[in-house]
Amino acid sequence: MNYKTMLMASAAVLFSTQAMAADLTGAFSVPGKGQITSETKIGMTRETSKIRNGFKKYTLDGAYASEFLEYGITDSFSINAGITNVFDRDYVAEKFWGTYNKISYNNDHNFGYDLGAKYNTRFDDVLFQVAGTYSTYNPKDFWGKHNTDMRWQKNLGIDLKAGLDLGNGITPYIVYHIDSDIDTAHRELTQSVSAGIHKYTGKWALDGAIRYEWTKNHTEYDSDGWLYSKKNTTETWLDVAGDYYLKDNVALGLYGSYLIDAHDRTSTEWGWKDKTTDSYEIGLRVKVLF
Repeated sequence: MNYKTMLMASAAVLFSTQAMAADLTGAFSVPGKGQITSETKIGMTRETSKIRNGFKKYTLDGAYASEFLEYGITDSFSINAGITNVFDRDYVAEKFWGTYNKISYNNDHNFGYDLGAKYNTRFDDVLFQVAGTYSTYNPKDFWGKHNTDMRWQKNLGIDLKAGLDLGNGITPYIVYHIDSDIDTAHRELTQSVSAGIHKYTGKWALDGAIRYEWTKNHTEYDSDGWLYSKKNTTETWLDVAGDYYLKDNVALGLYGSYLIDAHDRTSTEWGWKDKTTDSYEIGLRVKVLF
């Protein structure tokens, strides 16, 4: 073997060891043509709010499991479907002198369903994605026994994303999201803007973003399921995620969201006013490319 051949062989080996597999966890990730990704999640949520008019606070805990499948029609266009079960919720309302009301709720068939599509495109190093989702959810008896609009909820949502591929697995991005309930008496409209950065190395990935969210006609229900407030809210969240690649096509990760600040402006029949003071979500996920 001559000197030139040795150099070419060494370069080929070096290049092959540095090549990275497909990034399954980024904001612009879609499966290739004919491929399928599966994302399985289990997680928990907590919301704590202070309430005036004799109430100290209320706490709402929840847990869920979900499965999300995405199929690549082309390398840039995909369709997806998901199912989520909110299988446990606890509600505790406290007055200054002690617990006022406590409800434990468990339902093995409390499902939500999602159908959607994504389209990616890029111009040089600038990335774009448009995504749409149709969702339905049936909360069964929890806060729904007196309110027909709390039964089969239907929702339409759109995400508009833009990012910049800086190389070396680094991608800063921004996301605009809007979704609205349909077929409900109290139609809620939510919008948000996120700014984040994603880092991928081929063996692990990290993601962090700040999300500012504002909601119009957000509804609150008392412990008996009666509507008691209709309000506009603004919230600031920190979203983080970390994933480790067990194989090139299997990523195991942790994700979470934490409420940094919230401003609730409540107008109700009885003049109640509350403010969300502490909320978070944390979960475990597995993503697999087939």
